Amino acid sequence: MKQLFVLTLSLLLGASVCMSQPVSINPRTMCPPITPAWAFGHIVWEDSINTTQGAERIVNEYLERGIPVDAIIIDSPWCTAYNDFKWDTQRYADPASMIKGFMQKGVRTILWLTGFVNEKCKDTPSQRSAAFDEVGRNNYGANSNRSVDWWKGKGIHIDFTNEDAVAWWYSQLDKVFTEGVYGWKVDNGDTYLPPFFDTSKGTMANKDFCHYYYDAMFDYTVKNRTDGITIARPYSFQGGLESNIEKNNMGWCGDFSGSWDGLCRQINDIYRSSRYGYAAVACEVGGFFFPKSNAAQLARYAQFGCMTACMINGGENGPFSAHLPWNHGTEVEETYRWCVNWLKSLVPYKFSTVVDAHLHGGSLIKGTNLEERSHLLGNDIFTKAITSDNNKVTYHLPDDGAWVDYWTGESFQAGTEVTREYPLGKFPLFIRSGSIIPMTDPSMPGKRIFRIYPNGKTSRRFHLPKGDGIEYFDCTVSYDQRKGRVTLDADVSADFVFIIEKKSVPATGKHIEKRI
Repeated sequence: MKQLFVLTLSLLLGASVCMSQPVSINPRTMCPPITPAWAFGHIVWEDSINTTQGAERIVNEYLERGIPVDAIIIDSPWCTAYNDFKWDTQRYADPASMIKGFMQKGVRTILWLTGFVNEKCKDTPSQRSAAFDEVGRNNYGANSNRSVDWWKGKGIHIDFTNEDAVAWWYSQLDKVFTEGVYGWKVDNGDTYLPPFFDTSKGTMANKDFCHYYYDAMFDYTVKNRTDGITIARPYSFQGGLESNIEKNNMGWCGDFSGSWDGLCRQINDIYRSSRYGYAAVACEVGGFFFPKSNAAQLARYAQFGCMTACMINGGENGPFSAHLPWNHGTEVEETYRWCVNWLKSLVPYKFSTVVDAHLHGGSLIKGTNLEERSHLLGNDIFTKAITSDNNKVTYHLPDDGAWVDYWTGESFQAGTEVTREYPLGKFPLFIRSGSIIPMTDPSMPGKRIFRIYPNGKTSRRFHLPKGDGIEYFDCTVSYDQRKGRVTLDADVSADFVFIIEKKSVPATGKHIEKRI
């Protein structure tokens, strides 16, 4: 959209007085934690060859094409046995150098795990973990230390209700939670335990035990690295509510196919998670299981994903083929690049919304309409997912406020029914008239940018990140359209840039049908 004018202010306000808010809060409040700013980005991985060469290839091919990468997940298998936390040097000969190399490119490392210690392993050099006997001998295992079969072999699941077992587990995590490692992909092997089993707190239902597992991983991570994350399941079709809301700083609704059906099913889980109150929920772009995404499916997956907390791209369904957008042609590559850049431009907006959820409850994804597969990102950005080969879609705008079409600049009344045909590179995207959107722009590094969509007098209060972590400062931005005046009240010294959008073009009729 064309801009009317750009106003830049450099404010010298003295030392900041805003302190970061606590990460761990009273569980009874059901308020989510703050997600570090860096995590509202693009995370990639491969689950095919699982080697240094595979990981570096994935990262480098994105970066060489100008597609930013914020983190890589090292998925299973990477240990000599599940979960012994000893790098398999046949796969990852020099993990420290690999992780350091990623950090030099601005890419953080996340490690996969479950809570099992195995006696029989699938696809690892050792069948039996060196710690297996120690776990049994010290009664660190759930289910009376009995082994159970799970998809990576057979083993004992750590009893995360047992404080001694948790302390021991943390000592194992210490082996690999080194410089450059920023968190864990916490997978749900616990669902393979019986429906009811023995723990240190007595017989417990599986659905209750899983919270102890996820809580323990979150507590370890944020204690050792306040800007760390656990990618953990919120609501999941596999087990219902899994991680606790107040200890989930990046929800992962995964394990779907790359097809239209997989996208629709994942949207269902993401929307349900958000309704429950999980603040930051990501999309696993392209799914995990077969069938693979085709060109249209990957593009539409990415467009929906860029309107969630984070895009996580990787799976076993074609990690080096179907998941890489350039393999689907120039149009899909350009669409994917736009989605990642849009996702990253909204980091301040998303971060502020999640801090507000931390303080008061709520979610980044709001106003979900499962029938139309539409939602608000925060309070002021609206989208509708395209979930079939039919690019002509009908949907309703939110029933409050006026809305501006991001692509055309047209203005619509609340509740308008819209029918439009979208080419592969575009999708339904609207901004609330009167909104103020904090953003980033790589062409203006170090600037605090606010994009204003005028509608009389408007004011917004934000919690903006101080850096890449969880610390933030508060500011209030107001705009008076008649006077053309911007007012800023902030706690920090910074260069603030205000971009005032050109007045939008009115759309006619209650039902709008158009091809863009």
